[in-house]
Amino acid sequence: MWSADAIGGLEGITRRLSQAQLDAIDAAVRATEGREATEVTRADFSAPEIASLMAAVHYDVLEGRGAALLSGIDVGRYDLEQFKRLHFGLGTYLGVACEQSPRHDRIGLVRKEPNPQRRGYLMDTELGPHTDFHEMMSLATFVSAIEGGVSGFVSAAGIYETIKAERPDLLAALEEGYYYPTSLESTTDYKVPTFSVVDGHVALYNYLLFLPQAAAIRGEVLPEKFVEALRYLGKVSRRPELMISVQMQPGEIVFWQNFRMLHSRTGFKNVPGRERTLLRLWLRAHEHYPMARGFVEIADILNQQHSEGWSMLVNTDESLRAAYELMKG
Repeated sequence: MWSADAIGGLEGITRRLSQAQLDAIDAAVRATEGREATEVTRADFSAPEIASLMAAVHYDVLEGRGAALLSGIDVGRYDLEQFKRLHFGLGTYLGVACEQSPRHDRIGLVRKEPNPQRRGYLMDTELGPHTDFHEMMSLATFVSAIEGGVSGFVSAAGIYETIKAERPDLLAALEEGYYYPTSLESTTDYKVPTFSVVDGHVALYNYLLFLPQAAAIRGEVLPEKFVEALRYLGKVSRRPELMISVQMQPGEIVFWQNFRMLHSRTGFKNVPGRERTLLRLWLRAHEHYPMARGFVEIADILNQQHSEGWSMLVNTDESLRAAYELMKG
């Protein structure tokens, strides 16, 4: 486990790229000119300098602190399509890119835009500490916000050890977990742990919108002790001493293991001519972190739904209100 203070804050997860690494990445971007970003393969980014960099990132994400932020890329050298190829090419080292919505977007554009389904990555509001759905995640900043849009990262193991020390009575409910939706009308027939502990490896599934939805489908209420535990987990995850906060600069890219790290974002403001724009990858990992049943399976269900042009990720006023009630207390 780690806390932000213990690892030296942002420096603890930052890798500054060498000139040789930057030159190799630039050469790969130029060599793939004219191709769609999602057509780029690992072979296109196979230069030794890139391979050694991404081997180190792979270690950081799976065996190290759970995240790695790459710094030093001059985004001014690239237009958006070139930067997409750069991001996608590096991501091929960690996993296979998955569709993030029924729009079949294997590269998600994280920005404010019309959003009837109220997906968080298309809004400008605050997003509290949470997990998404796929094992490997990445964000790459193309345009930063004029105000706000600060990302936060918190270690799942750090949260677990804090709760274990302060409120060990809550761990049983979190390790038991609850059912998860498999569609708008069905749930898993098994409980997905909030905290998974497999051979000493701690993972955390914390997507609160799904839990009230599953309870409503099942015609029941969430267990009282589980709700208490989730609320305490939420409070712990927001502690400044546990969280690394970063205002990502244009060109910076962060990779992390989704279930080893909670991530968050403060609200942000755009101004005409400067609209916050990030790229996002959801990756099905080449190498799996040890986790309980459900962590990967829910992602596979979403993959199938998105390929069919629909999704159970629909945030209504009712579901958002239910998640808010679950978080407060």
